[in-house]
Amino acid sequence: MIKLSRRSRLVVSAFAPIAALAVLVPVNAMAAAGGHPPVGRPVHSFAGARPKLDRIGRAKPAGFAPDLTPGQASPWKALKNAPPFTPDTMLLASDGTVLVHAVLPVTGDGTSAWYKLTPDAKGSYVNGTWSQLPSMPGGYNPLYFASAILPNGQMIVEGGEYLGGTPSWTNKGAIYNPVTNKWRSVAPPVGWSNIGDAQSNVLANGTFILSQACQNCTTASPILTSDAALFNTTGRNWLTIPASGKNDPNDEEPWTLEPNGQLLTVDTWLTPTTELFNPVSLSWSFAGNTVRSPVNTPSAEIGPNVVMPGGNTFVVGAGTSPEQAPTPCTTNKPAPTALYNYAAGRWVRSPAIPTIGGKQYDSADGPGSILPDGNVLFDVSPCVFNAPIEFFQYNASSNTLSPVPNIPNAANDSTYYTRMLALPNGQVLFNDESSQMLVYTAGGTPNPAWAPSIFSISGTTLTPGRTAGLGGAQLAGLSQGAAYGDDAQQNTNFPLVRITNNKSGVVTYARTSHWTSVSIAPGATSSTQFTIPSTTPAGASSLVVVANGIASQPVPVTIR
Repeated sequence: MIKLSRRSRLVVSAFAPIAALAVLVPVNAMAAAGGHPPVGRPVHSFAGARPKLDRIGRAKPAGFAPDLTPGQASPWKALKNAPPFTPDTMLLASDGTVLVHAVLPVTGDGTSAWYKLTPDAKGSYVNGTWSQLPSMPGGYNPLYFASAILPNGQMIVEGGEYLGGTPSWTNKGAIYNPVTNKWRSVAPPVGWSNIGDAQSNVLANGTFILSQACQNCTTASPILTSDAALFNTTGRNWLTIPASGKNDPNDEEPWTLEPNGQLLTVDTWLTPTTELFNPVSLSWSFAGNTVRSPVNTPSAEIGPNVVMPGGNTFVVGAGTSPEQAPTPCTTNKPAPTALYNYAAGRWVRSPAIPTIGGKQYDSADGPGSILPDGNVLFDVSPCVFNAPIEFFQYNASSNTLSPVPNIPNAANDSTYYTRMLALPNGQVLFNDESSQMLVYTAGGTPNPAWAPSIFSISGTTLTPGRTAGLGGAQLAGLSQGAAYGDDAQQNTNFPLVRITNNKSGVVTYARTSHWTSVSIAPGATSSTQFTIPSTTPAGASSLVVVANGIASQPVPVTIR
């Protein structure tokens, strides 16, 4: 996306019309957003845009041990079967498999390839196996794009800052149908010539919402916008909605679903303001100022925004340093974070990220994930786009941070090309675009009140190949799972149905679809359909609904 320079933003009122923003910006002040093409890619520039930054290095196979204290066991474990490709964005499918986008090795350019990780017969992702999906259609090979699993169980991918290695802010889109194992192109919203590295979300009622940050993004006079569009899954068309009440452009902002169904965003252009989107009135309103801004104002970057059970949202800060790789990091100042107190409807103090080795560590684009115990795992790296990474845990009950043992490959990594995904067994899947993928196992246990509850089921004798239904409360959980700055979305607030054979312990995930809600409100009721796989072993079994790694009480069922 196209960004305003910090100098230009200082003179823009929080209530200035968006169109005026582009007028106020001198051409030589425009900067392409994202700012992090893979190493080896030529530095591209458009008329009126400054060049993007090359990565300082790419992840390589591990060559040293994690930084553990004596006698401490590592919470990280490598997959038994390394991916046969270079992994990037990951999404959890409604059948319990993991869908992973592939990028080119060395350059990190986007491809049209996707792969699937299937857990083994006991539900282990560490021991899972890989298979390749069909390629995306029409030369669609994006990098940094919007994505989601829709209530019908299909995966939507929209936009892309790059197509292959070419900056394009494409308006291409596609949907993957896991039943037919096929992709289908999606036309963009009417009038949208660009989408790019847009943020997206699925509203509580199941509607996919997509942002737009600019039009004519690759020209010398881009038009910054705050518009959005709602996707009609049945008709595969869009309803474009104006940015009523929006203070600033959408560019670089993450959108987080709150328990009341509104979307919370931290403004990246008019710090320290924040806003809420009301899906009923289709309008934005002021949500208060953060105590300290988590936005890196020189680069307009921000870290992951992770909503926790109860609605509080923890925002990992992107630091204050203007030093972007390959410029070494010399800033020695703790990076602010932010915490939204949902019950109070205001921002409160939260712990700063401590300096490490005399350097500021932060997340100028990077991942974080909810853990089953309600805490948040995240990684940080020096200043903007430097290496190496370190890991922290945000402790929700005490509003503190604590260090987490590092990974073997940390020295080669920067936050922006790492990804996390909340798995249904309570673990977190991690990748850094290297030849390894890791699984993180946290300590702690979830509050029993956070678990989904099954109220009704269409039958307790289930037939492989047939579809059944169930209803209950909190089927989508109380969090959206993992998050990223703005360039990737991998929400897991939807119901998964897991069936375990009582005798053999074989685990099967039944593909869910037709979710009536993905609300994360406590006690929210909904229903889902689920299709029993033909491979489900016969006999007495137990069925649970899982959301973000937390399972309901089991229901006894019999598989014919």
